[in-house]
Amino acid sequence: MAKVKNGDFIRITFTLKVKGTNHIIETSDEKIATKEGIYDEKNSYGPRLMIVGNEEMFHKRVNEAVIGKEVDEKFKVNIPPEETFGYKDTAKIRLLGRKELVAKNIIPEIGRQIQWGKQTGVIISVLGGRVRVDFNHPLVGQTVVYNVKITERISSIKKKLEAIIDFRIPTIESNTFSVKDEKDKITITLPEEIGTKDPYIQYRKIQIANDINKSFPTKTEIIFIESFKFEAPASK
Repeated sequence: MAKVKNGDFIRITFTLKVKGTNHIIETSDEKIATKEGIYDEKNSYGPRLMIVGNEEMFHKRVNEAVIGKEVDEKFKVNIPPEETFGYKDTAKIRLLGRKELVAKNIIPEIGRQIQWGKQTGVIISVLGGRVRVDFNHPLVGQTVVYNVKITERISSIKKKLEAIIDFRIPTIESNTFSVKDEKDKITITLPEEIGTKDPYIQYRKIQIANDINKSFPTKTEIIFIESFKFEAPASK
């Protein structure tokens, strides 16, 4: 069986945990997410696309670890704090006044998470009218661990193109769009509802085009076709 190499299109399942506590941060397994109380109906569960070497999809260490592995192989990847959220910064621990918190309908309680401006913090102490809030990331100083399994290797260009579209527009069904592969260009026909319901569709199309060109440099033109159908006026 061929081993995974840089640039390959594969699908993986994973669970991301905090080392030592086994606290689960994220998972591609719907059953695990439900059991751990982190299920999010907005997420797409199941095997995820990974274009090996694309660090926008997965951390650099996961990209490095998957090389040389085979389909159905399981492995773990440890990522230290300096490559994720760093170490605790005392400058991000601030003193706030009880009155200003109460004025914003925030009850000062130890362990309570609060939103303060654009920052999210956790109250770590309450002494009289002084409230200490830690605005460091909750995972600061923690080593995280990916438990990974390779489930599939995608071979055909058509399947790779469909996988890119599915990754960038997870709400789209594969039977509602079509992909035409010609010498130096790719033509993608999108369903009408995507253009009318997704406010970020233009940005997603740019991402898809960049992904395709990055993986297939000879494809120098990416064409998107969108059509809008209307009922014909009733004949008089």
